[in-house]
Amino acid sequence: MVMYSFVKLSSSPLKFRSSISISVVALLVLTLAGCKQSDPVEGELFLVWSDEFDGTELDDNKWEAMIGDGSNYGLWLWGNNEEQYYRAENATVSGGYLKIKAQAQEFGGQDYTSARIRTKEKGDFKYGRVEASIRMDAVGGLWHAFWMLPTDAVASWPVSGEIDIMEYVGNQPDEVLTTLHFADQFGNHQYEGEPHAFVNQNDFHEFAMEWDENEIVWFIDDEKVYTLFRPQIATWPFDAQFHILLNVAVGGNLGGEVNQAALSVPRYMYVDYVRVYQRQQES
Repeated sequence: MVMYSFVKLSSSPLKFRSSISISVVALLVLTLAGCKQSDPVEGELFLVWSDEFDGTELDDNKWEAMIGDGSNYGLWLWGNNEEQYYRAENATVSGGYLKIKAQAQEFGGQDYTSARIRTKEKGDFKYGRVEASIRMDAVGGLWHAFWMLPTDAVASWPVSGEIDIMEYVGNQPDEVLTTLHFADQFGNHQYEGEPHAFVNQNDFHEFAMEWDENEIVWFIDDEKVYTLFRPQIATWPFDAQFHILLNVAVGGNLGGEVNQAALSVPRYMYVDYVRVYQRQQES
C-alpha cells in the first residue's frame, strides 16, 4: 500500500490570543495562502468532501434521510430483522454535531425510532480515505454503523460489495467491528472482518478506512487495526463508486436483545465530522 500524507482539518476553529502580533498573523495568512496555491504532490491525499456539522439542520445537499421500515427500499426490516422505524426527525444538527437519536417510540408499526442517512448521488467516491469522529452509547440493542454501499450496484447484495468502516453493538460494548461483505463466484454471501478491542468511555473516537485497487486498511484513532488485500477476496467488487451511510439500528440480527427500559430515554450517536480524502488522480 502507498502510505498517504495529508493534513487533517481541525475539529474546532483556531483561536488566536490577542497578544499575537499583527506581523505574525500576516505571516501565517501568507503561508496558508501559499500552501493553498501550491500544486498537489503525487501520492498526497487532499480533502475532497466533508461535513463538519456546523449548521442548524442536516445539509440535504450532502445527505438523504432514509425513511421507514425498509419495505419501500425492497429491504423488509432492512434485511436484518431490525426493530426500528427510521425518521428524518431523528437526525438533527446542533452545537457542531450530527445527532442520531434512538428511542422507544411506537411509530409505523415498530416499537422504536431512529435515523439512517446516506450520501448516495450527493457524495460518491472511488478510493481514498473516509473518516469520521463518533461518540456512541453502549445500550443493549443499539447497533451503530458507519459504512459504505455501491452507488450503482450491478446486482443484488452482496455481489456489489459493502464496506463496514465501523460497527458498534451495545450488547458487545468492548469491541468494534471492521468488515467487508462480498460474494463468491456463485453469488453466495461471503465476508472478511475482525472485532477489535475498544474502550467506550463516552468520548469521541476517529474511525477511518483507506482504500485503493489493491487493499483496504482500517484505522481506529489513527492506529492501523486491520488490512485486507485483494487476493484475499473471492470476487473484488470495490473498484466502483461507493457512498457513505450513518445509522443506529435497534435490535436485529446483530443488535440482539433490546434494553427497552434504557431506551425509554433517548440515546444518541454523535458525529463530529465526516471527511473524504483522495489523491489527485482519484478525484
